[in-house]
Amino acid sequence: MKTLVIYATKTGASFQCANILAQELPHCTLCDIEAEKVDFTDYDCLILGAGVRDGKIYKPIRDILKKNKEILLQKKTGYFICNEKQKKTEEIIADNFTDDLQKSAVCIQSFGGYKAYAAPKEGMDQLKGLNIEAIKVFAQKFK
Repeated sequence: MKTLVIYATKTGASFQCANILAQELPHCTLCDIEAEKVDFTDYDCLILGAGVRDGKIYKPIRDILKKNKEILLQKKTGYFICNEKQKKTEEIIADNFTDDLQKSAVCIQSFGGYKAYAAPKEGMDQLKGLNIEAIKVFAQKFK
């Protein structure tokens, strides 16, 4: 099964999570949607992830959800968010993913995150604030 992990990131948390997922999954391609275009029909499984600001997922991923909804509903899908406010995860998911996308997804999960002003600088631990074990458990659902 060919898997595509698509991400968009501002502070780097979504990239870190997507990169770990891609390492955990066989036959997986990693795609920064802001840097490249990709044909979703070439893949059996699609995983999309983005950071959250003010309760909204990062716009490039929001756009994919809107423009490619029918394709997403036909594929094995999963979604992840990077948000530092874990208590708001359910609310963020409800506000950003339509009911049909939620119901058709294998899973939707938060992997943690960090505040934009507290994003790790170069040379610092880039995984601080991210739940690595949750990423690995999420990946198991797509093997």
